[in-house]
Amino acid sequence: MIHIKYTIFNEYRNSNINEIQISNHKENSFKIIYQIINQKILEKRTISLEQLVIFCSFKIIKKIKNKTNHEEIQEESNNHFKKNKDYVSNFKNIKTMTIEIMIDNFPKNIIRFST
Repeated sequence: MIHIKYTIFNEYRNSNINEIQISNHKENSFKIIYQIINQKILEKRTISLEQLVIFCSFKIIKKIKNKTNHEEIQEESNNHFKKNKDYVSNFKNIKTMTIEIMIDNFPKNIIRFST
């Protein structure tokens, strides 16, 4: 089971918390969703904030499963986030976003993004 919890803080310090759960037998569907979003990004099409979260989460999950150290995951994730945030349609008032990912037998990873 993969559990993704993301928190978005706007310029007024208000937060919005959302969660996504993916069962083990649905991971292939998650990969297909990632591929669709990736294609949109390659075509420089607008995506939603949730799609950016899925895009970044997929890459983070892959790194966690490959046992990449947290600092490297944080740095690489920030690079992906900053590179692709311009494609997000509703990004104006967002100041910070946090993604927490828990995968079955792996420790929880918390990645923070700032604009």
